[in-house]
Amino acid sequence: MAEKWDLDRLSDVWASRGLDRRELLKLLGAGAGLTAMTTLFTAPGAGAAAAARVQGDEKQVSIEWRKPQTLNPIFSTAGFEQQVERAILGSLVRMSDKLVPTGDLAEKIDVSADATVYTFHLQPKATFSDGTPLTSADVLFTFERAIDKRVGSIWSGRLQGIEGAPDYSVQKADTVTGLTAPDDRTVVFTLSDPDAAFLPILADFCGLGILPKHILENVAPDQLVNDKYNLAPTVGAGAFKFVSYESDQYVELEANDTYWAGRPAVDRIFLRILDAEVAVAEMKKGTLDLISVSIDDIDSLKENADLTVVSVPSPSMDSISFNLDKEYFKDKRIRQAAMYAIDRANIVKEIYKDNAVVRNSPIFGPDWMGVPEGLNEYAYDPDKAKQLLTDAGWDSGRKVQMMYNPAGNKSFNNMIPIIQSQLGDAGMQIDLVQYDAAELNKHLGTDHDYEIYIGGGGVYGADPNISSRYYLSNAFTPTGANSVWYANPDVDALYKQGRQAGDQAARKVIYTRLALLLNEECPSVFLWSPNTNFAFNNRLQGFLPPSYVDNRLWNSEQWSVK
Repeated sequence: MAEKWDLDRLSDVWASRGLDRRELLKLLGAGAGLTAMTTLFTAPGAGAAAAARVQGDEKQVSIEWRKPQTLNPIFSTAGFEQQVERAILGSLVRMSDKLVPTGDLAEKIDVSADATVYTFHLQPKATFSDGTPLTSADVLFTFERAIDKRVGSIWSGRLQGIEGAPDYSVQKADTVTGLTAPDDRTVVFTLSDPDAAFLPILADFCGLGILPKHILENVAPDQLVNDKYNLAPTVGAGAFKFVSYESDQYVELEANDTYWAGRPAVDRIFLRILDAEVAVAEMKKGTLDLISVSIDDIDSLKENADLTVVSVPSPSMDSISFNLDKEYFKDKRIRQAAMYAIDRANIVKEIYKDNAVVRNSPIFGPDWMGVPEGLNEYAYDPDKAKQLLTDAGWDSGRKVQMMYNPAGNKSFNNMIPIIQSQLGDAGMQIDLVQYDAAELNKHLGTDHDYEIYIGGGGVYGADPNISSRYYLSNAFTPTGANSVWYANPDVDALYKQGRQAGDQAARKVIYTRLALLLNEECPSVFLWSPNTNFAFNNRLQGFLPPSYVDNRLWNSEQWSVK
């Protein structure tokens, strides 16, 4: 039976933990819901182990997080999981705060002049947390499992450029010919074609964690998805060791004494699964060290002298995905109509307080690429939206479902009904449906039975080719990230040309052509890039705010506390 909570009981428990009743009332008065506040106390063990810092000399950090679906990098579709997997497992390359692919378990990376051969030299001291040396065999095992379509990894699609991967992925070959290991500390990737963007792809979102072969090699490929390791990766070669996952409460990590670069200064990290309101309240109380921040909470957090609040431009993008497997969405005029129907500039101004940038294509960085010129800006024009829907034969009596995950920040949730209303005004009737992450991914990937999805993420700004994994015809979900099932041979060809181009100037020309095409086709409805905002306690030293919001652990091995 569910426990009954009211203000009196919450006040009693709040006071019993040495907290000021007046502070509770202030939090509730400021908008922190009663239900949200009770979650601070209802989770068994969360108060002693995670909500309060460990007593004594142990150096502990607590971070706001979300409920994971997996902690196995082969299956992760979200950066917030992948950053933790990298901290536990280590990856060949990681994404830095500035979106630069940076060596992690790879001490040195050699790239051939034609960008077809990538040689990774592993850290000589790298070992797994159980004392087993990490070798090239573990790297080969990880990538073979990622490529094998029986496993069902989203990585399979993006690794098809490795020589021999297409045949191996469908069991037409026993090995991936482009994956070789001259010795225990060297791994060579040979690609079928030149690929100047191979390192950014490997580092996206946060880097593919390297699995321990000696732990998982006897698990059949089609059974790996069910293995207990997926939510209890107890053996890894990263800076931190997995300790436990208390369902719906937190994941606990501890410093890895055998880490190749030396034991981290932080002894323990708690990744706490919290409602956004609770996270802000705890941040103000000093019982949480690091959170991502909604625009609406920035000013109140800045008032706290113990906190630092930062905002940096984001490489991510919010967008609306139409399931193009549905016949009634195939006409591009329908997606173009949605672009015109939404007053994106005003939403950025009023909801995001100008802390976002309107996007008209998925290509907008890095610096050498910039934002392509000549794009249709799709300025707000509801009359044009109505006309396009009429021209496309849209049935104004049809109701379609738009699904989303309400776990996003306040700004995201606040703009959803605005978009629903504006699309409705243009003649597209929308029913909103909320799903948690597991159900959302099921509809997007495994079942692919959704109609419209609104969400955000990605590291588009790291390299123009990053967007390829969302629009290539060989990257359909569930073994790729093309959840709209968009297929266009001209788009495929331009992405390939962009990867093969020999210098940045040539790549920019090609990706500008591609951006113009995607801007016309609207495989997704491009919305905006909200800034990445963090608040962190000043006791946390060494945190370098990443531009990608879910890569906050990117340099956690260098953190300390004072």
